[in-house]
Amino acid sequence: MRINPVNTRIYPGHHISKSKVQQQPSSKTTNTSHINMPAYYYPVNFKGVPMSIGEIIKQIPLEDRLASLFQNFKLGDLILIGKNLGESAKKMYQSSGVVKNAIKRGFFIADDELNGNLGFIKNMQGDTEVVNLNDTNITLISDNKTYSMKPEESFYVINDDIIDVNGQLLKIKEKSKTDLSMFRKNFARAFDFHKEVEPQIEKINKKTLSSLMQKTHKTSTPITFAQVGGMHELKDSLKKDIIYPLQYPDAYEGVELNHGFILYGEPGTGKTLIARALANEADANFISLNGLDLESKWVGESEANWRQLFEDAKTNQPTIIFLDEFDAVARSRSSYDEYGNKVVNQILTLMTDIDNEGDNVFVIGATNNYKSLDKAILRSGRFGKHYEVPVPDMDGLREAFKIHTSKKPLDENIDINGILKKLHQYKGTGADIRHIVNEAHTNGFIRAGIFNKMENKTYSTQDKKNFKITQEDFDKALADFLKDKKTSRPIGFNQA
Repeated sequence: MRINPVNTRIYPGHHISKSKVQQQPSSKTTNTSHINMPAYYYPVNFKGVPMSIGEIIKQIPLEDRLASLFQNFKLGDLILIGKNLGESAKKMYQSSGVVKNAIKRGFFIADDELNGNLGFIKNMQGDTEVVNLNDTNITLISDNKTYSMKPEESFYVINDDIIDVNGQLLKIKEKSKTDLSMFRKNFARAFDFHKEVEPQIEKINKKTLSSLMQKTHKTSTPITFAQVGGMHELKDSLKKDIIYPLQYPDAYEGVELNHGFILYGEPGTGKTLIARALANEADANFISLNGLDLESKWVGESEANWRQLFEDAKTNQPTIIFLDEFDAVARSRSSYDEYGNKVVNQILTLMTDIDNEGDNVFVIGATNNYKSLDKAILRSGRFGKHYEVPVPDMDGLREAFKIHTSKKPLDENIDINGILKKLHQYKGTGADIRHIVNEAHTNGFIRAGIFNKMENKTYSTQDKKNFKITQEDFDKALADFLKDKKTSRPIGFNQA
């Protein structure tokens, strides 16, 4: 289990006795100009012959060899240190629970001086962690503070930290004393697992995507623009932006289409509904994803999953990708959110590729928090068109009411105008109307005793034939709804 020993990852430099830190061996200089080796001092043997590369490598401090690997250390890499590879790998296997991502590359540094085993991983936040692969506790010294690490535990480490393994000290360095890149193969065994790992990652990614994707255009009763109340200007714009280019491609030859759209507005105004209707009107594949689901499920292999999502959309084009709660993954980048920044950068790249290649893939991001979106997301060539989905006016509410009551038995004496005026006063939406109509229907069943008949097994189809929703049923449904709206300011409210 990984444990964070400190709240901050930025430590000031600390001081430690020089007698405890590994020192560079010293000897008289030997002419080694014929060997391009690191700038350390190398002794010669009694015959005057320079030492072998293997012997010279052993003279390079472990901290420098480790630092050389850190220079190209990334997520998916694992570094093991110990006397024996098999033993170190076995210990790492026992501690595998601390690794939260697939291991794609491995490195082993053999060191006879270190009386134990250590593992190093790069976590999903971009930090380097050390894993205690010993049967006893080891100590991490950071900023003059000491932290005890139990077996199979991992801690964050940064530059100048000291790891005490049974009295032997290893200093963490971001950079080796001299460039050892040409000689890494001489002191670190490398193992590449990409071919074995990536197919498994792809398999897992596709399983995740399958659980998130909803292809609604094949449903038996598809939603169309006719089932979306109001929004006439928005529906007209989407026809010109997406539907007509798909239906009449020759008419748009030479026209650079926009492939990214933002729908923003209050919750319940119908952003998801109009996206579903759009996909059906365009006869396009429809992929609906929630930004919060993406953020929680795709951490670690997020960029690969986004690439896979867009690749699937291209394979099945024409495709409309709908990203609800888009602000969860496309919020403004900051220096404190490395994961979020990578996701935004990946989305920008993918949108640019679609724009450059002219694929019939259209991406619609929906948000209730437009101002939080990253500025680069909003520019032309990415998500260049932004449409507000406003709270409906009286005409829009009337259309929504008509749609949601089209298959409901209504009493002819219901005051529809009165119901809609109250809803408009409290900024009611199409989703609110749907809720109230369904609640009125339930109230009617209670009033008519239909639920009681169902409970007593005496219900018959004749009971439904004689049933109608009344004004009383709507009044109760509206009253219950407005209880939750009392804290909201109705239209026309002026603060004194």
